[in-house]
Amino acid sequence: MDTTIKKRILFLVTKGNCGGAQRYVFDLATALPKEKFEAVVVCGEGNALPEKLAMEGVRCERVPSLGRDVGFADIATFREIFQLLKKERPDILHLNSSKAAALGAVAARLAHLQIKIIFTVHGWPFNEPRQFFVRTAIFLLSWLTALLSDVVITICSADFRTAKRMLFIKKKTRLIHNGIKPFKILERSEARRALAPDAPPETALIVTIAELTKNKGLVHALRAIAELSSERELPPFQYIIIGEGELRAELEKIIAENNLSGIVRLAGFVPDAKTLLSGADIFLLPSLKEGLPYVLLEAGASGVPVVATNVGGVSDIIADMESGMLIRAKREKEIADALRFLLINHKKRDAFGSALKEKVLRDFGFEEILKETVRVYESENPCFEPYFLTSCP
Repeated sequence: MDTTIKKRILFLVTKGNCGGAQRYVFDLATALPKEKFEAVVVCGEGNALPEKLAMEGVRCERVPSLGRDVGFADIATFREIFQLLKKERPDILHLNSSKAAALGAVAARLAHLQIKIIFTVHGWPFNEPRQFFVRTAIFLLSWLTALLSDVVITICSADFRTAKRMLFIKKKTRLIHNGIKPFKILERSEARRALAPDAPPETALIVTIAELTKNKGLVHALRAIAELSSERELPPFQYIIIGEGELRAELEKIIAENNLSGIVRLAGFVPDAKTLLSGADIFLLPSLKEGLPYVLLEAGASGVPVVATNVGGVSDIIADMESGMLIRAKREKEIADALRFLLINHKKRDAFGSALKEKVLRDFGFEEILKETVRVYESENPCFEPYFLTSCP
């Protein structure tokens, strides 16, 4: 008879949508060895994550008032999280996304629960373009969250270096990259038909998969596409954006103002959009902020050459002019120049795509990331010291 006592891991994430933090939580919660761990996920608004977890038999609890916006409602949200932690009494609290992490870390310490707190940083939020005093406040809140945690996991080198410079945080910080599992890739002609049903075979397809939010830099991408659309000597191309979000109306306005309706398609949300990447000739990620984007790993696994802004962990994946092209955020001319270069240079496209595929398959497999994370769960040396009288080993 197996008498092993399972460790209960409670994953806390702000929203229940389809973002990178939610993907991270889903992959871990559904892949943990069931003989060792019991996974419970807690999230706020959004149904995509709870629905996927239900299909995999993972319990998901909701905190309806938990959303990204900050306000007085967060007092009630904090109370709900506090009560939920007292009820669930997990062995490990794994925090994800900035707001949920801050509320969860404070609630767990005030509840005097004897648990290990792990905080995964999906991109430091104080690096987002904001007013100085707002960034300062967010920095202090992020630092407090890390301070109250036993282990801080960063998913990219840039965030790891930032954490190592934070007071009292250096020795509790780990770098564990995101990773992907093998996935089905459609045959190229089938994927092209799904991406751009009316595109002639000679038309190059530039693809972005992203939420339609400000941080994804799609406004700058469309302005770069507008510049390229007037260059008659370029090979024919179309730009397909897969995803939904609050910026759709603004993007539609830019498309109309620049007469781009013939070459730009807002495809909306597409389930398992990664299976269509085999139909892309170029993948574009013009983000203003990232952690370590899954979508770049998926583009790489599909052998698609990438143009991406050099933010967050993008340079952990892309080596400039070796396995893709790195550009600065918000630089529309640089986006246009990089796309122009790849539209013209087919051999470079092939070389970049092949090099990136080799790197992703070698360095970013999910199984190794899972092993590293389980090792953190099972370690017996938490680094939290409430009065900072000693340093962790």
